[in-house]
Amino acid sequence: MGTLKLSFMTFVCPEWKIEKIVKFAREAGYDGVEIRVDAGHKHGISSKSSSEERRYVKKLFDNEGVDVASIATSVQFAFSNPEKRRENIESAKANIELAGDLGAKVVRIFAGGDVPELTDEVAEYVAEAFTEVGEYATEYGVCPLLETLHDIVKSADDAIKVIKRVKTSNFGILWNHSDIDERSFNMVKDYIKHFHVHDEVLDPRNDNVLKLARKMKTTNFDGYVSLEIIKGHNLPEDLLIETAKRLKRYIEEA
Repeated sequence: MGTLKLSFMTFVCPEWKIEKIVKFAREAGYDGVEIRVDAGHKHGISSKSSSEERRYVKKLFDNEGVDVASIATSVQFAFSNPEKRRENIESAKANIELAGDLGAKVVRIFAGGDVPELTDEVAEYVAEAFTEVGEYATEYGVCPLLETLHDIVKSADDAIKVIKRVKTSNFGILWNHSDIDERSFNMVKDYIKHFHVHDEVLDPRNDNVLKLARKMKTTNFDGYVSLEIIKGHNLPEDLLIETAKRLKRYIEEA
């Protein structure tokens, strides 16, 4: 039986300090916070955070009863330059360590890079990196996720191209929308470990999350639907509170 939880990414509050973020998440009814690293957000958390800082942040979350839902990185694996690719693989590993220290179960990663399309050769190249990083992440209790519906991974078919080449079981995908058609769902449902939803869910008439919650109840999903809404400034608090109430109601209805 799937369990859907609700979080927001720190893009909805890029100017807030971590203390306010965690307190607000609890008061507004969010189950978790997805920390976007390396984007200049004022929370100040990154793979360069000291052990002391990590312990402080983990205690903040624990005290408020809020999870770190995910670490969202800028890492990309499809760079044609081997040094650039290696740099990104090492960055993925550093962020996996951060996730492990903060109790996050997943880390978001892109295929991306500088290649124009996901050929079989590129899919193999991306999969090799995920195999290495997935094996590394096992001891931290963290799962690396390939973001779909983004850059060169534009569909469930593209995701499958990579999935079938990954040689570790410690791997999953992030479905980057609140809607998923039946064919795509059946193709990738066993690999989805996290969702990003966007501006569409701010519309009170949009019930995509209700439909999503019903679908995921039929799987072993135990993860988050996370608001990734990028405006370059903080969203109004009352909007985030109202959205949480409505989306949590949909999840309960399902």
